[in-house]
Amino acid sequence: MEPRAYRERVYDIFIDPDEDVGERVDRALAVGTEYLDLPIAFLTRIDGGTQEIVQAVGDHHLIQPGERCPLEEAYCRRTVETESVLAIEDATASPDVAAAAVARFDLGAYVGAKVVVDDETYGTVCFAAEDEREEAFTDPERYFVELLAGLVGQALERRASRRDLERRERQLEERQEVYRAVVEASFDLVFRVDAAGRFTYFSPPVEELLGYDPDEVVGREFGVILPDGETTEAATDLFEQVMAGETVEHQYFPLTHRNGSRIFVDFRATPLYESGIDSDERTPENIVGAQGVAHDATTRYRRERVIEVLNRVLRHNLRNDMTVIRGFAEALEAETTGDHADMAGRIVATSDRLIQLGETARKLEQNLDSSPELTPADVVPVVDRTATQLRDQYPEATVTVDTPETAVASSAPRLETAVWELADNAAKHGGEEPTVELAVTTSEDRVTVRVADDGAGLTDSEAAALVADEETPLVHGTGLGLWLVNWIVDSLDGDLRTRSTDSGTCIEVCLPRVDGSGE
Repeated sequence: MEPRAYRERVYDIFIDPDEDVGERVDRALAVGTEYLDLPIAFLTRIDGGTQEIVQAVGDHHLIQPGERCPLEEAYCRRTVETESVLAIEDATASPDVAAAAVARFDLGAYVGAKVVVDDETYGTVCFAAEDEREEAFTDPERYFVELLAGLVGQALERRASRRDLERRERQLEERQEVYRAVVEASFDLVFRVDAAGRFTYFSPPVEELLGYDPDEVVGREFGVILPDGETTEAATDLFEQVMAGETVEHQYFPLTHRNGSRIFVDFRATPLYESGIDSDERTPENIVGAQGVAHDATTRYRRERVIEVLNRVLRHNLRNDMTVIRGFAEALEAETTGDHADMAGRIVATSDRLIQLGETARKLEQNLDSSPELTPADVVPVVDRTATQLRDQYPEATVTVDTPETAVASSAPRLETAVWELADNAAKHGGEEPTVELAVTTSEDRVTVRVADDGAGLTDSEAAALVADEETPLVHGTGLGLWLVNWIVDSLDGDLRTRSTDSGTCIEVCLPRVDGSGE
């Protein structure tokens, strides 16, 4: 048979990519032994300094699948070092075969070529005989071995790629299954929207939240679940932000239930990018849609709105009615004597406390609605303004101020409310001629605002308000202002410290210092 016919037989063996690689290699090795008239053929795997026989044809007891030896004792040592075919007619006389290899395998003739997979040396394809070969290997024979090594390398590379792809597909399927299970077990609604604003996915909670089966809304534009044009315009603006690469969040966003009622959700939406693009290389041009999570906030929204209305109505009525009561009580106090005058005076004092309570509730509402964002701010002007306001409201009080030129802390405008509440409480409960000391000090990492007085000290309910996370029944209304102080300082990532002194009480507000504070 002509050399070309043997090459075509080998080509035919490897032409079917779906056939098992091992079976194709066995068949090709058999063709090679027939063509080269060498009874031994084998495929090796070279790993570090070790040669392993992967597949073999022939009866040599050391050249069988699974057999290993040091590379230094293998005929293939020189094969993996050269880019061409290594052909040896008499191994005992060749400088390319180590004496240790001859002693181990006792092969006379040898021809082999390197197998490369993904640009890395995999091993070798070799043919051999125990006897020496009298005739030199011809160019067609060398080319046949080189061709076979190349075809084996390609087949192994395709198999490795296919296995890697199958592994990745299994991992993807596992991740998708985990994601599906998490989404379907969640009470929150998960949704996806394509670049045209059409829903491509809705998790099962959509049925309970909006009354729709997921299939009813998939494929439709997001306006289908929005109550009016204003909301659709707001949703479009948010969608455009996401398509520009931003993550958006919104609280109490209105949606329409299938029955026509309005519900409110808190949601967060992020861009969806084309697959296969590294996160650091993504651009808005790669965005194919948006994915979001929505949580039903209807009950919370309605409760907060009711509380807000009740708070305002009660505050308004409280101030108006208590002002009337106070006026009558003052008139009675002026026109009566003895116990009646004392009782009228108590009514006036109680009215003042209730009016102040309403004012504190108003401040609390304002601060709850204020932005949580913290920025560097000089607290010295805050203390100076508080001192001025305190002198105006309590002219009989002695107010002292001790501050550096500047003291910059991580803060927010609501700090002024907290400082005023502390100073006002000190002046109000400090007797007929109270003394209030306001001071600002700085350390390496803190700015401290100190309010000290010479009063009788905090009551148990007031002290509890400064450490409580919520306004408890024991605190009642008497500590609401100090509870507000506690809430504000906590929202500023600060600390409150209270200590008794020989002359009264000292309360410190400690805030994180920002570079730029003066000493």
